[in-house]
Amino acid sequence: MTRSNPSLRDQLLDAAETVAAREGVSRLTFDAVAAEAGVSKGGLLHYFTNKDQLIESMVQRAADGWRHHFRGAYESVPPGPGRMVRGLLLNCFTDAQAWTEELRRSYSSVFAALAQNPALVAPMREAYAELYSYLEADGLPDGMAETLATAIDGLWLYWVLRLRPVDQADLDRMRGVLEGVLSQAMEAAKENGSQTTTPQKS
Repeated sequence: MTRSNPSLRDQLLDAAETVAAREGVSRLTFDAVAAEAGVSKGGLLHYFTNKDQLIESMVQRAADGWRHHFRGAYESVPPGPGRMVRGLLLNCFTDAQAWTEELRRSYSSVFAALAQNPALVAPMREAYAELYSYLEADGLPDGMAETLATAIDGLWLYWVLRLRPVDQADLDRMRGVLEGVLSQAMEAAKENGSQTTTPQKS
C-alpha cells in the first residue's frame, strides 16, 4: 500500500500524519506541518483551508486506502465461498514487509484524530460497511467470515498500537490457523449448498 510518486497534497498529508502520530492531534498546527513537509505555510493553505479540513482529509485518505486494499484483495483470489477472507489472508498475512511504518503512521494518526473528534469516523465506518457487505456475501456459515476478519483486524490493531511486533513467522503461523478454520467453514458451506452473492459497493 505504499504510494508511488506521491502528489504534493499526499506529501502534505504524510507530513500531517507524522506530526499527529509523533506529537498528537492537539499539536497538529499548520506551522508544524509546513515545517515537516519543507513547504511554506502558504503552500499548505493552497490545499487545506483549516486544520479541520486537514484532519478530515487524513481520515478520508486512510479510509480510501483500506477500501482500495480490500477490494484488490477480493479480486486477487478466485470466486467461491470465503473469497473475501481468502483475499484478506493472502494480502495481509503473506508478507510481513508489507506492514510498513508508513501504514502504522497513517493509522496511528487516524486513531489520534478519532480520539479527539469521534465525528470524523464516518469515512472509516463507510469503508467497513462495504467490507462487511463482502463478508456477508461470502457464502460461509453465518458469522464465520466476520469472525475471521475480526481476528485479522485484531492483529492489525495490536501492531498499529505497538502492543506487539509482527514478523513473518507470526504471520505464517496465524495464517495457517485461520486458513484451517476457513477450510472447515468452506467444507460446511459446500455441504449446506451456501451461495455467494454480489457484494454492494459504496
